Amino acid sequence: MRREKGQEEKFYSTLDAYQAGFLTLRGNSPKFIEQGNKVVFLFPVSEKLNKDLADYISGATVQALRFSTVIKSLKSKIFSLRNGQGNDY
Repeated sequence: MRREKGQEEKFYSTLDAYQAGFLTLRGNSPKFIEQGNKVVFLFPVSEKLNKDLADYISGATVQALRFSTVIKSLKSKIFSLRNGQGNDY
């Protein structure tokens, strides 16, 4: 997705770690921000993201082991962010 000069990139935000895990498993890379005591997952908006969100809402299936691994990785990144190790993800 190309942006025109001066055009701000748009993000889809969610607090749902399982939805974020599904989107990550599908190849979308989140950024993380802290809002109060919560961590928000931010995904750049794209046609692919919109399709993946529709698939998630309609009950798409994924491999359990791969999904579990992605969730553990996201939790680790959240832990690092909360411990002041920055947002390099």
